Amino acid sequence: MFYYSFAKRKRNKLWTILVARLFKKLSKIVAGFSPVKVLEIGVGIGLFYEQLKKDIPQMEYTGIEASDVLYEELKAKGINAIKCFIPPFPQNLERNSFDMVVMSNVLEHFRDYREVLEVLNGINGLLKPNGKLLLFQPCALDWGKDFYDCDYSHSYFVTQNRLDNLLLDTGFQVIKRDSYRACFNNFKWFFYIFSKVMNVVAFFNLGMRQAFKKNLLTIAETSPTHQG
Repeated sequence: MFYYSFAKRKRNKLWTILVARLFKKLSKIVAGFSPVKVLEIGVGIGLFYEQLKKDIPQMEYTGIEASDVLYEELKAKGINAIKCFIPPFPQNLERNSFDMVVMSNVLEHFRDYREVLEVLNGINGLLKPNGKLLLFQPCALDWGKDFYDCDYSHSYFVTQNRLDNLLLDTGFQVIKRDSYRACFNNFKWFFYIFSKVMNVVAFFNLGMRQAFKKNLLTIAETSPTHQG
């Protein structure tokens, strides 16, 4: 079963607090664009959905989840989700119908740039004109060997420059860039140094090391002249 271990792993209190605060910040950003119809790719255990629902009560939500175990948990919670791997996208998703697509910690799981290009083109075709795409994923340059060691399905090496070029070639315009360590996107030099210290003091604890590695937030908008 794909990602059975992720679904069943025990999550410590620090992880729960940091992820909850991160999704709260990201959800506020999403809500700032006032989307109604939202597609989330890679729902996981539904934490981002739960925060989005609080901030956007009128939201019409659709999720895509590849894991059988996670999908069954989402269905039990009453979350509108589709079980499938992408690409390709399910044919029952209406083209040019979504106000926003969100994808957190998913991009790095695709095989190569060809597959990423196919996914981004597919997303462009699902979004309305001037629709928004929010991407959040680890910066492979900062994570170093932990980028591959923390997850056996990390395949695509993500950096901001590579992502910018991918978005450009799939008809998107980047409108916001930021970076986070855990749930923090301020005091960047302090948390950069803190992350380096954690590499030393938590050498044998992968979870503690990766908690303060750099993650990239990118928000892009569809180009009215591009057809996905």
